[in-house]
Amino acid sequence: MKKILLLFLVSQINTFVNAQPISGKTEKYDVVVSFGSICCGTVSDDFLVDFIKQVDCKNKVTIQAWQLGGCGREGEFKILFLLNKLNPSDKKKLITGLKKLVPEQNNKNKKAKASSGPINLDFDFPAKQLENCSGQLTKWN
Repeated sequence: MKKILLLFLVSQINTFVNAQPISGKTEKYDVVVSFGSICCGTVSDDFLVDFIKQVDCKNKVTIQAWQLGGCGREGEFKILFLLNKLNPSDKKKLITGLKKLVPEQNNKNKKAKASSGPINLDFDFPAKQLENCSGQLTKWN
């Protein structure tokens, strides 16, 4: 019983530490990648994880990103990026890379499964537009 209680407390502390409130942190996000669903849940964000890890390694920075779930009935979620630690040149390269990567990934997903939900890319996204998402904002990878 003590082990169960300890495990529960550790998981609650981990959730509390990783959670960050939406309000008061920022008025807008530089880039938002939205994972939608058509019928059967969202596609994986693995392609985005790999891309961001490459950018981090290449530029020797850590891009600030958060995940916000609860944006729909089928597990829709958003990945929110703040790029203020990148210099303007690297920021431009990242955005150019995402503009190429997201449509390519959408095409791959559609070829693999016609009912794949869309992945959308938005820039200078107002934080107020995230109020329809009911999930907690947590650190993303």
